[in-house]
Amino acid sequence: MGTLKNKNKLALAAMAAVAILLVIAVPFASAQTVPNSATVNVATMKAQGFAYQQVNGHTVKYQANFTLMLQPASTSIGAIKDFDVAGGTVVVNGVSYAIASGNGAVRTGRHIFMLQAQGTSPDGQTVTLKLEGRYFWLGGHLYVARIGAKLQTDNGNYLLLMRAAVKV
Repeated sequence: MGTLKNKNKLALAAMAAVAILLVIAVPFASAQTVPNSATVNVATMKAQGFAYQQVNGHTVKYQANFTLMLQPASTSIGAIKDFDVAGGTVVVNGVSYAIASGNGAVRTGRHIFMLQAQGTSPDGQTVTLKLEGRYFWLGGHLYVARIGAKLQTDNGNYLLLMRAAVKV
């Protein structure tokens, strides 16, 4: 048996880290593209993760997920691609918040995206979803992302940490 040199150990560790990231990212997300009759592609971004809220000085952790319908906007410039949020749902601890509209942008050179969307809570109050993420290409038309978001509601704000996928 031969011994591994430091260069080989480093390369092996890097490959193992990438493999672990792929194994972790893929099972938590799914995505699909829904064709629209107006020949505009509507992509569905699905995400799962956790929501955190401060309650009486303690941090409470909840299960969270969302589904957002995204479609390209005509105002894209160069490496910045604009999109509109056509609708969706955010679910935190079993409570469903309907997202009606919003907009966002993808900065392709830096592999980041952000969006802001508005909607309503089950009792009719206004909610705002502000989201930022870093995306990674997994081959073909599939992208996965790590997302940090803030859901602003009348019952308090939630910090969302999630993994997502979208097929464009």
